[in-house]
Amino acid sequence: MAKGNLTYWRENSFYINPTSRCINDCLFCVRQFGEGVFGFNLVLDEDPSTEELVMEIEETWKPEFNDVAIVGFGEPLLNLEGTIAAVRKMRELSTVPIRMNTNGQALLLYPSRNVAQELADAGLDRIQISLNAHDSETYLRLCQPKLGRTAYDSILEFAMKCKPLMRVELSAVDIPGVDIEACRGIAERMGVEFRVRIFKGPDGALNGILRTLTSG
Repeated sequence: MAKGNLTYWRENSFYINPTSRCINDCLFCVRQFGEGVFGFNLVLDEDPSTEELVMEIEETWKPEFNDVAIVGFGEPLLNLEGTIAAVRKMRELSTVPIRMNTNGQALLLYPSRNVAQELADAGLDRIQISLNAHDSETYLRLCQPKLGRTAYDSILEFAMKCKPLMRVELSAVDIPGVDIEACRGIAERMGVEFRVRIFKGPDGALNGILRTLTSG
């Protein structure tokens, strides 16, 4: 059994945590500054099985929740089977729209699978893909993807694959060194939505991030 919370909530929002592993090491991520949010411990010693995740959803879901998000402490697509099972279970339990946050590198993780279609077939309504940078070089410095330089372009390609199947939203954290308007322009040219996220780390961390982004 995976230690740590597989589900968590705040007010009327219900969150699902399929994994705490990630393929990025983003300088701004809440993982850099703590082990969870809203008083929940989201660091898992291992990924839950589909059965464990579904059981936890069944035990903690309440009908008064009106917002469902697959957005844990890691990249949900690293536990793809668990994520798909979680979406299916939520679709059985409720008609509330289901959204997911992802770094969008599914095409690199699963080159032989149509992940966008699988998520849509399971019942996912909206996907928020973390673009986080206005170009690939900034993305490399800011997000430090383990899958390398091809990650940025693969994110854009994955977003276009999702576009006919569900609501797509690109996002970026508003921090110095990231051209938010350029990011917004990318989303507009692709014909998808855009969301600006707020930096949730300590103020002092911003100086270090800016130094990393502007260093030669």
